[in-house]
Amino acid sequence: MAASLHKLTVQEAQNAGMGQAGSIFLNASNTDTITGNFVAIQFIADTVFNGTNGLVSADDKLFPNSQTGAIDIDSDGDATAAEVFPAGMTIYGKWTQIILVSGIVIAYRG
Repeated sequence: MAASLHKLTVQEAQNAGMGQAGSIFLNASNTDTITGNFVAIQFIADTVFNGTNGLVSADDKLFPNSQTGAIDIDSDGDATAAEVFPAGMTIYGKWTQIILVSGIVIAYRG
């Protein structure tokens, strides 16, 4: 898979956006830092990410308030700390790192 969707054909880019590059099943019992290129995260159970670097975007432009590239939801700078992503939700974007505190997700590569 190419490093950028701009280098793919239209069909390849559509497939990548739909997770055709594979997926990883993660639960909170796996405390490892998971790295790669992810295009979607589906929440199987209510999920909380690690505070400062639990969900790191591939591009700081996607989340301009972030100092580290992590999604910065809280005004105090804690990236997703204690924020619960509910079961059944899917978020789309470009992420390079995932660390769970609790929950279960399927992270789709792209």
